[in-house]
This record gives sequence, C-alpha cells and structure tokens, in this order.
Amino acid sequence: MGSIVEEGWIHGTSPLDGAPLSSVRVTAAGDIAGVVHAARRAQAAWARRPVAERARALVKAGRRLLGRADELAQALHRELGKPMADAYGVDLGSTPEVFRYYTTRGEAFLGDEAVAFNPVMFPRKRARVERLPHGVVGLITPWNYPVSVAVHNLVPALLAGNAVVLKPSEHAARTGAALAGALREALPEALLGLVQGGAEAGAALVAEVDHVVFVGGVAGGRAVARAAADRLIPAQIELGGKDAAIVLRDADLERAAHGVAWAGFVNAGQSCAGIERVYVEAEVFEAFVERLVAVAERLRAGDDGGAPGTVEIGPLVTEAQMARVEAHVRAAVAAGARVRCGGARRGNFYLPTVLTGVDPSLDLLREETFGPVLPVIAVPDAGAAIRAANESVYGLTGSVWTRDVARGEALARELRVGVATVNNHMFTGAAPQAVWTGRGRSGYGVQNGPEALRAMTRPRLIAVDESTASRELWWFPYDRAFVEMSRGMARSLGASSGLDRLSSVGRMVRGAARRWVATRAASRARHAWGRE
Repeated sequence: MGSIVEEGWIHGTSPLDGAPLSSVRVTAAGDIAGVVHAARRAQAAWARRPVAERARALVKAGRRLLGRADELAQALHRELGKPMADAYGVDLGSTPEVFRYYTTRGEAFLGDEAVAFNPVMFPRKRARVERLPHGVVGLITPWNYPVSVAVHNLVPALLAGNAVVLKPSEHAARTGAALAGALREALPEALLGLVQGGAEAGAALVAEVDHVVFVGGVAGGRAVARAAADRLIPAQIELGGKDAAIVLRDADLERAAHGVAWAGFVNAGQSCAGIERVYVEAEVFEAFVERLVAVAERLRAGDDGGAPGTVEIGPLVTEAQMARVEAHVRAAVAAGARVRCGGARRGNFYLPTVLTGVDPSLDLLREETFGPVLPVIAVPDAGAAIRAANESVYGLTGSVWTRDVARGEALARELRVGVATVNNHMFTGAAPQAVWTGRGRSGYGVQNGPEALRAMTRPRLIAVDESTASRELWWFPYDRAFVEMSRGMARSLGASSGLDRLSSVGRMVRGAARRWVATRAASRARHAWGRE
C-alpha cells in the first residue's frame, strides 16, 4: 500500500490488492541538474516560436495524451486505486478542455499591453508591457490527482514559452511517467523533463529551476517556499484545505445531501478541496443528516477494474493516510461523537463515514483528514455557520447551500477562502476558465484562468521616448522653477479645498512654464554654440 524510496528505487504495491507495482529508478541528484540544463537549452528555441505555433504543438501533444487515455486510466487505477469512473471522469475528465481553453486564448492572454502615459507630464512617450517566460518551471505534483494537477499547470507553462521539469509524487511515479511519455512524443526533445524520487529529488529540482509550482502538503510546501525564497525565484504553492459546506434551512436538502456526499467522498475523500466539515442550521439538521447517511450507505467500495462503474469509493493510497483517518475518527468517538454510518476499515478501504456531536476542538474539525469522513455540526443560524467555517487556518474553498441564491452569494463572500460556491462544491477546479487559489495554510498562487497563464511569465516594459527636446523638465540642473512646479503638483493632490487646489495647480503651471522656457533657452544656446 503506497510506495517507498529505497536504495535508488521507488518500490510500491497497489492499494487495491497489495500486488507489487513495477519499480521506478530514482533520478540521482546529480542527474537532475542535467535534466534542467537540457530543458533550458530546449526552452530557448521554444520561446522564440510565436505563441500560435506553440499552441499548435500543444494541440498535437494533447491529442497524443488523450490517445493514451486507457493506459493512463489503468495506471491511475492500479497505482492509486481510483475507481475507473474517477480515473476517466475526474482525473482525466478536464484534460480536453484545458488544452482547448489555453491553446485558443493564449495569444490574447499573452499579448503585449500598451501603457498610456499622462501626455502633460510625459509628452511623446509610449511603452508596452511584454510577457516573457520564466525559463524552466519545476512542477512538483501530488499523488491524489496526478494527471489533472499536472495538466492544469504544465499546459499554461509550456504555452507561455517555458520548459517544464515534472516531479510526480513517489506514490504516483508510474502514472507520472506515462503522462510525460505521452506528451514528449509531440514536443521538442528535452522541453518536458521528468525526475523521479521523494523529497530529496524535489529539493534538488527547486535548486536548479527558474520558477516552481508545488501542489501538496503543508510541510512540503513550506520547505519549497523557503528554498525558493533563498534563491529569490517565484513560487506557486497550493496546499491542503479543511473545507466547509454550510447548509441553510431553506436549502434543497436532497440536492445538498448528494452534493456534499460527492465532494466529501469522491476519490475516497483524498481531495485538497473536498468537504471536511458540514455546518447545518438546527431546524433542518436531522432531516439533512438522514438524507446524507442514506446517500453514504448506498456508496460501493471496492475494485471495479473488471467491471468499470460498479464502485464509487476506492482505497486510501497509503498506510499513513489510513492511520490518520482512523486516528481522527477514533479520537472523535472517544470524546462523544456519534457514528451515523461507516466508521470502519475494510482492508485498504475506509467506509464512507458520517459523524455528529463532534467536539470542535478535535483534529477532525481542525486538521486535514483527507479521507471519506464527514462530521456534521448543528448551528443556530447562518451567522454562526460562517463564523465556524472561518475558524480555520486553511482557506481553500467553501460552499453555501440555499434556495435563496442572492443570499447565498452574499454569505459566500463572507467565507475566508480562495473559491466560494453556492449550491455546489469543488467542480471549478476542473474548469480552466475559473481561477483556483487559496489563502492561509492553503498556500498562495493561482491555477486556472488567464491569471495562471500570466503567472508563468514575467513582465518586461519597453519604453520609447520620441521627444526632440534637449532635456526633460525633471533633468538636471534643478532650479527654483522646478521646485515650484513639483511643490504645486504635490500640494494639488493633498489640497483640502477647491481654492487650495486651484492655487496649487497655478503654482505648478507657472513653475512648468518657467522650467520649459529655461529648457528651450538652453536648447537654443546649445544649438547656437554648435553652429559656431
């Protein structure tokens, strides 16, 4: 169950049945520098290509990748235990749209932007902002969604003109290799590099690249952020969550129960933006819990490799994750929580679990559980629900469930999260149009949308001065006219009345006129001296 890095190899067993997985060679630390250097050489030529040409190459790469959809789905199933429906529909499901969205909009998102100067202060001057690639992007991805997370980041990175070196989690090493192998067939040699290993490989990669994207746990994210800060390179850090759903008394309880169950139990609860806390107004608390339990008890756990679509819940991927889930539930029950359904392990599977009466000081309501467990808490009103939801060091996503959509939107804006949704949860992570971000211990940076593409670039300003004057008003030498002009400008902005403002503008204009006359006189004298 899970993988271990040992003596230069990644060994593992399938969480489905314990069968051994193929061993993967760890990339030696010294070789990682070589992978990055090769990517940097390939990137120089790639960046010189027009955006439209890069987009066409990525379209071909996307087709090659999706042509291997069955191979990737099987890798996700065997290595990580994903139900086939999750492998195709959740992890691979957004891939076509990611390629389509960025490759059809890249030119518009990456185009130069004109800068409009104040024509009085800066006459005959123009500028444009260009978007330049960082160079080589290091992409460190987690095991819970190894295809989706990688695709949502490497497509905009490559389109922006970067090279990418991918380091998948050691628990998803085989899936990562299949993903990179498919894409490489349609991309220039070395443009997409691959390194394998654990935390040491990740650290070696961060030490070489020009920009880093890390998606994973808080401890790893902090280490990457520190290493990037030491090198003064930009970083995007997306970490975990303790996401809350708020169910109001006027909610469609049937829809809310199904939606909360999906967002809490999909991928066996191993989702950074999955629901891990549910706050329900007391008036409908029992009615909602009954519906949620009914949905949870119908979910099927197991291996659907031979009959795709026959299970909803796969195994937990590692023994450490199983131990964490069991510890959270055990502590809650010991403190008086009531298990409404589930609450037990079956081999490497943990049954979908609903609990009530959970002490709010316990880890089950404070720390990321990352398993198929939903604690449901009664609250007196919406205000109490918002306060409870915001009592978290995390801030990734949250949701409000209500028939009053306008009120739902207003309450959603009170959630201290990066993504707030009304009457749904987590689906926007699959939508490349919708920015995905967090706050607090959930990290920083963006995925999806034009912001994600621009984050893969750095701005450069090209300014041009077409003035024929011999010198600017603010150049040396200074004189009383310059001081009068500058003082009038500063005071005009802070004037307390219209009269004061008019007086200050007058000083500014008089000073500018005297300065301009002096500048023109100096220019004429210079030209006359040149003729002599």
